Amino acid sequence: MRLNFFIIYFALFSLISGCASNTPAPVIEKKITSEKSTTLQKNKPAARIKRDPNQPCPDTYIVKPGDTLYSLSLDCGFYYKEVAQANDIKEPYAIKVGDKIKFDQVKTNNPVATSNEIKKNEEVVTTPLKNNEEAISNAEAPAQPQTKPATNAIVHLNNPKAYREAYTDEAFNRKVATPQSQTTNNPPPATPKEAAPIVLEDKVDWQWPTKGKLENLFNEAQGQKGIDILGSLGQEIKAAGPGKVIYSGEDLKGYGKLVIIKHNNSYLSVYAHNKELLVKEGQVITKGQKIATMGDSGTDKVKLHFEIRKQGQSVDPTNFLGQP
Repeated sequence: MRLNFFIIYFALFSLISGCASNTPAPVIEKKITSEKSTTLQKNKPAARIKRDPNQPCPDTYIVKPGDTLYSLSLDCGFYYKEVAQANDIKEPYAIKVGDKIKFDQVKTNNPVATSNEIKKNEEVVTTPLKNNEEAISNAEAPAQPQTKPATNAIVHLNNPKAYREAYTDEAFNRKVATPQSQTTNNPPPATPKEAAPIVLEDKVDWQWPTKGKLENLFNEAQGQKGIDILGSLGQEIKAAGPGKVIYSGEDLKGYGKLVIIKHNNSYLSVYAHNKELLVKEGQVITKGQKIATMGDSGTDKVKLHFEIRKQGQSVDPTNFLGQP
């Protein structure tokens, strides 16, 4: 009986000792990379390599990461649809890295947005021309039989008393080239004096686009391309000068609902973060005309981000607007 007890005890002791001496299985740590996170990293949009604003817009530009047709057109001071047409880019105007964007043809064909600077208190008539109706530059001039214009006819562009049509190169060429009815009994027109040079005004009669507190001032080095004016939701935004609307929409990232006005071949003005857009592309507007209402689209507070660009380069708006 005692012998059996010792045998059982010895067997149990051996079993327990054997279990204790076993080496535990090694733990292998495996780093698991989420397939979703990898996909997100691959799909993350590349940061835009900004074009040097101190360099003129090149004749041909190679698209870099982060570029869009809208951003490139704005940087160079062109209407994005003009750039798209010159480069045969169809809607939705997608471009990819390595594409060549040609600006030289856009520079050649780029029209003037408005005829001239409009002086204060000057009456402007914007009634479209009827068929065969000529723009009247002097309301007191007597009516004359219409004759075919001479090729070197003098065209007055500076400070006319009335505008029948906004001046553009296309409109000007159409007016000069269009033959008018000719009366055979009329004597030939007198030989005009030497043609005066056509001067396209480079100045704009600026005004503040809205009232409010200035929050951020122009600082090109820090990426602040304009000024921010704080205000209330729905506050009126007015055109800072006469011109033509070349963009009205919200396709340009970071600007929200945006209006861009071209004043002449040199100057653009930019109105960003609006609540409501009240003008359309191609619309000719006057200084002080209501073009939008203030909002917070594309930003974190109600404000107007306002820029002035000369030859595509950002300039300090306060140097042009004067005292608010």
